[in-house]
Amino acid sequence: MKFHLPPGLKNILIIMVLGAMAQTALPRVGIDPTNWYLFYPDSENFRIWQLITHIFCHGGFSHILFNGIALFSFGMVVEHRLGTSLFLKLFFISGLGAVLLHFGWMAYWIFDQTGYLFPNITSGQEFVPYPPMLGASGALYGVMTAFALLYPEESMIFLFLPYPIKAKYLVPIIVGLDVLLGIIDLESDNIAHFAHIGGALFGFLFVKVWQRYFVR
Repeated sequence: MKFHLPPGLKNILIIMVLGAMAQTALPRVGIDPTNWYLFYPDSENFRIWQLITHIFCHGGFSHILFNGIALFSFGMVVEHRLGTSLFLKLFFISGLGAVLLHFGWMAYWIFDQTGYLFPNITSGQEFVPYPPMLGASGALYGVMTAFALLYPEESMIFLFLPYPIKAKYLVPIIVGLDVLLGIIDLESDNIAHFAHIGGALFGFLFVKVWQRYFVR
C-alpha cells in the first residue's frame, strides 16, 4: 500500500522547510530574514506580506520540528476529510485569525503602557519594540481544533501524558492552558499564546460554518 501525503499539507511542509533553510542561509549573503517575521503595524519594520510569510518562519529547529510533526499528524486526517481546497482555507484563515487576536492583545498591552494604540505614529515618540511573531502555531491550532470537532472520540497521546485522551477533551485542555498562560503573561514566556487562541477560535468557527451550511 502506497503512502500518499495530501498535496495541500505536502506543499505547506515543503515551504516551511524552505523557509527554515532560508532563515539560516540568507544572513550569510547579507539578507535579513526578519523582514518575513510579523511586526506590530506600528513598527517601522512592518510589511503587509508578513501576514503570510511569518507562518513559514520558525524560531529554531525544535520549533519547526514540533510544528511540522503536529501539522503532519493532524493535517493528514483533516485534509482527507475536507479536501485540499478547504484544508488550505482552514490553514490560512486560522493563521490570519491568530494574527488578529495577537494584534488585539498587543494593542491592549501597548495602550495600557503608553495611552496610544499606535504610539510611534500617534505620539511621535519611539516606543520600545516587542519581538516579532513567527511560526505556524496559530494555523496549526486551527487544524488541531478542526480535528477535535471532526473526530471528537479519537484517542490521542500528548507529550508526556502516559494515557490516551479523547480529542474532544485534550484540545480544549491545550487551548485552556494557552488562555491561562496568556492572561498570566509571564515575562520569561516568549510564546504568543493569544495567537494560539486566535487560531483555535477561527478553526472552530470555520468547521462549524462548514458543517452548518455546506455539509449535506
